[in-house]
Amino acid sequence: MLGALLLLLVLPVTAQQARLVRVSRKTKHKNASPAAVSKTQMEVAQQMVRNAYDLGLGLEPRQRVALMTRLLYTMRPEVMAAEKKLWAEELFGLARKLPVSDSAELDSARSAAIATAAARLAGYDPERALELLDSLPGEGGNRADARTMAARLVFAAYLQTHGAAGAQTLLEHGRRWGEQGGFPYGASATTLAKLLPNEAAADEYFRQVLAIFERGQEGLSGVSDFAGLLEQASAMEAISAESAEAAGRAVVAQLRTFAAGSTLTGAQMEEMAEALNQVRLPAPRAYALARREAPELLEFRAAEVAPPVEIPVVDAGLQTAFQELAEAMREHDKPEEMRAVIARGLRLVNGRYRAGGCVGCLSPDAQSWALVSLAANAAPMTIASQLSAIREPFWHAYFLAIAAQQVGQPTRVADPTAHRVPEKEEAEPE
Repeated sequence: MLGALLLLLVLPVTAQQARLVRVSRKTKHKNASPAAVSKTQMEVAQQMVRNAYDLGLGLEPRQRVALMTRLLYTMRPEVMAAEKKLWAEELFGLARKLPVSDSAELDSARSAAIATAAARLAGYDPERALELLDSLPGEGGNRADARTMAARLVFAAYLQTHGAAGAQTLLEHGRRWGEQGGFPYGASATTLAKLLPNEAAADEYFRQVLAIFERGQEGLSGVSDFAGLLEQASAMEAISAESAEAAGRAVVAQLRTFAAGSTLTGAQMEEMAEALNQVRLPAPRAYALARREAPELLEFRAAEVAPPVEIPVVDAGLQTAFQELAEAMREHDKPEEMRAVIARGLRLVNGRYRAGGCVGCLSPDAQSWALVSLAANAAPMTIASQLSAIREPFWHAYFLAIAAQQVGQPTRVADPTAHRVPEKEEAEPE
């Protein structure tokens, strides 16, 4: 009897213990907290950021704008807040001075840098951010400009400080911006959300925005943005059915004006089709009216062309360097051995970005970014000195900023080529 009891106890418990060990290991890995950062290490990270900024003072304007954008996103916003506030305003001025380019990519990058500066400044001083947006010229609602790009985050930051009471102030700013078209309709969705659950106040705010839209001064991009606002406002139940139908009729009327005008490009036709589709659910009567009286609007359907998929070529040397460093970290190599592994990897990065090696590049490739991040994770207290191996000033400063992020706010670094086969240059299935 005793033997049978012992057998019953031993066999199940052994299996159960094995299962418990596996579960506990998974749980520990899944819930593992990020490594704590000492005060000394945080000071090192902040000094790296300052050094990167100083290195950028002598760069040509586009490089300096790219670097400062990176610095504003290095570590949490509250870290170095006083300096980042000044840098955000400085970036705004620098980006505005960049020449307007015929290249859509360069012009978009310019607008994005201006918008980034205003949005980051809004986290520290939303009133000043609004003042800077006031100083920007509008595009008449013909395209997404820097001001409309930034307004979403600037409005959100302002409302976070002032609450629903700030809604009318934002409306007045938007009214001035939209005198010749270019009202920030996309940003107004944030205001409507803040005004809820006071449905009457939200509906009245929307009707004021509608009155601005009905002036008919928007370009096609502005009409599309207003249609998007209508769809969002209806989805959050911030407006009445009557307001939604009035807005839907206004959108259809302006779309008909564009349709009767000059020849439209494929992109414009697609934008018109999307705007009309955004009317369909919130304003069904207005949409039905368009189907009956303006069937030509339903014909605007640009051919859907899948964007080309660009598969970056894997650099076998950088891939090996990343794997070698990851293995050294797993094996807890001695500091001098770790530094030697890091040095070999940084020589490869330096070779890739030596002077003139990447003309026009304003951000590094994923492999180099990951390798520098992993190196900072492996040797946070010495990575700054080792990065002097990157000789070209812009890249030295940029990689210093990347490393500072890992030193001050360590996170897991993934190998960007982990699911790729270099020979085939194809993504492996998960």
